[in-house]
Amino acid sequence: MASPEPVFAPYRLAPGALPEEAARAAASAEATPLVAGAGEPLPGPLVNTALADVPAGRAASPAEACRAADGSTAGGGGPARACCSSPRQRAKIAEASRAAVQAGFAGICLDRPDASLALGLLGAGFCPECQRALARHLAREYGEHFQPVDYLALARAAIAQASGAISFEQLPFGRDFWRVRHDALPRAIGDYARDARDAARAANRPFDVVAQFEEVGHAQLRAARHLDAAIFPARPGPGTAGLGLARLLRAAMGRRPCALAPAPDATPAALARLAAVGATCGVDLSGVEPSGDAGREVAAVRRLARRLQRHAIAPASCDPVAECAILYASEADLWTAGRHRAAVERVAEILAALHVQAPIVTKVQDAPPGAVLVLAGCAGMAPHEAKDARRRLEAGAGILALGEPSAADEAGRPVPSPAFPPGKPGGTRVGEGTYAVLPPLVKDGATAAPDGALLDRALAALLGRGRRAATVLARVPVLVILHRVPGALLVHLVAEERAQGATLFLGVHVAGGARRARFVSADGQDVRIPMNPSGNSVSTVLPAFRGYAVLSLSI
Repeated sequence: MASPEPVFAPYRLAPGALPEEAARAAASAEATPLVAGAGEPLPGPLVNTALADVPAGRAASPAEACRAADGSTAGGGGPARACCSSPRQRAKIAEASRAAVQAGFAGICLDRPDASLALGLLGAGFCPECQRALARHLAREYGEHFQPVDYLALARAAIAQASGAISFEQLPFGRDFWRVRHDALPRAIGDYARDARDAARAANRPFDVVAQFEEVGHAQLRAARHLDAAIFPARPGPGTAGLGLARLLRAAMGRRPCALAPAPDATPAALARLAAVGATCGVDLSGVEPSGDAGREVAAVRRLARRLQRHAIAPASCDPVAECAILYASEADLWTAGRHRAAVERVAEILAALHVQAPIVTKVQDAPPGAVLVLAGCAGMAPHEAKDARRRLEAGAGILALGEPSAADEAGRPVPSPAFPPGKPGGTRVGEGTYAVLPPLVKDGATAAPDGALLDRALAALLGRGRRAATVLARVPVLVILHRVPGALLVHLVAEERAQGATLFLGVHVAGGARRARFVSADGQDVRIPMNPSGNSVSTVLPAFRGYAVLSLSI
C-alpha cells in the first residue's frame, strides 16, 4: 500500500452517515482506509486517503451480464453478474479507474470481481464471451484442426441426463471448462490492475489497486497476486476458528496487507476472537462497527498490531517458526473443487491446538529445510510439486500426508505413476526421510477429526519426542504462534477466555538462553517477566490475560 497507515482495516460509510463523523468513528476503532463510491461527496483530506469503490462484479445491465447454463442472466435472482472475459467490462473498469485518479483518490477497491465465479459450475460462464474463450482454449489444447462445438447445447444435454448434482467431471470437456472459468478471474484482475496503474503513471501519482472478493478459492488466491491489498470473506471451514484461513491468506499475500470481512450476523465474541486470531498472522478485520464491545476489543487488537508495526516486528514482516509446513497446492484446490483448501485450513487448526508451529506455504521450496511438509488432501497436485516433495523426502525431510497425495496434469488427469509409495501412520523410510500417512480429513464433502492416537504417533515419528518449540499448560485453550526477527522471538498468544496461571515453555533451540521477556497485551498490560531455565526449554508463568497478547524475547 502507498498509504503510510500500517494496519489495513477498510471501512465503508454507513447509509446516511456524514463522512466526517464516519472518519472520527473509524479513528476511534483504528480502521483505515475508507472505501467510498466515486460519486460520494467527500472532504479533500478524506479523498486523498480513500479508495474509490468500483463495482467490478456487477454488470451495467442484464444485456451485458454473463449467462447461466439455462440461458438466464447470471445472478441467481440478485444483481446481474459481470463476465470476467468481457472487453466491455474491462473498458468500464478502466474508465472508472481513470476517474478515480482524476478525482484524487488514493486507489480503487474492486468490489467482488469474482461475483460470477461464486455462482458455481452452472451459474455463469455460458455467455458468448465465455464460450469464445473456451473455444480458443480447446483449439490450443487439441490443435487447430479441432472443430468448434456448440458447448452450451452439449452442457444442457449433459445436465438433462444427470440424475442429481453435476460436477465438472460429468460435463463434456468439463475439465477444460473448469480451467477456463478459473483462469478468467486472475487474467481479468491483472488487466484491471494494469489499466489502473497505467492511468496513475500518466498522472504521476501513487495509486493502490485493492479487491474485495466474494469467496476464497483457487482463482481468488491467484488473482490476489496482482493486487496491492485484498479483502476476503471470513468464512472459516467447518470445525475451524479462523487460524487456518488467516495463515492461508498470509501465505498467498506474502507481506502485502490483507483483511477479513466478517459475516454481518457475527456475534461480538466471534468478532473479538477472529480479530485476535487474525492478528497473529497480520490479518485485520474489515467493516467492524466501532460502537459496542466488539468494536472496542477489535480496536484494542489493532492498537497493539500498530505498535508492533512501528517497531518492525509485525507478523507480516517476520519469519514464522516452522516445525511443520502445510502445503497449499493451488492445482489440487482446483481439481478437488475446494476440498484440498478445506483440509489445509482444518489441519492448520488441529496442529495449532497441539501447539505445533505449522505455517502454510504455497510452494514446496518455501518450506524451511528442517520442517515436516504436510500434504492435506493433495489429490491432483501439479507434477512438479509432487517431484519437489519426493526429492525433499528422499533427501532426509519428513512428510505427513492426510489422504494419499497424487499428481495430475494441467487438465486434471491423474499422472500414471504414483508420486509417493504407500505409507503408514508410524512412518515409512523413503530414502533418507520419513513418510507418514493418515486418513483424509475431508471425505465426501464433510470434514472429520483425525484419530488422536494416530496423529500423535505420526508426529512423534516425524518430529521426535520431547522437542517442541512451544507448549502451554493452562486451564483454558491458549493459541501460541511464534515468529522470528533478527535478534528477537515474538510469541503471539490468544486466549478466548481469561487465562490465569498459564505456564509457557519455549524450546531453547528457538528461545536461546533468554532470561527476561516483555509481555504486552491488547487489554493494556506492558510488563517485564522472568524466563526460567527448565532442561531443554525456558519457561514462565504468563500474566493473566484475555484476547490477544505478545511476548517478546531478545535472543
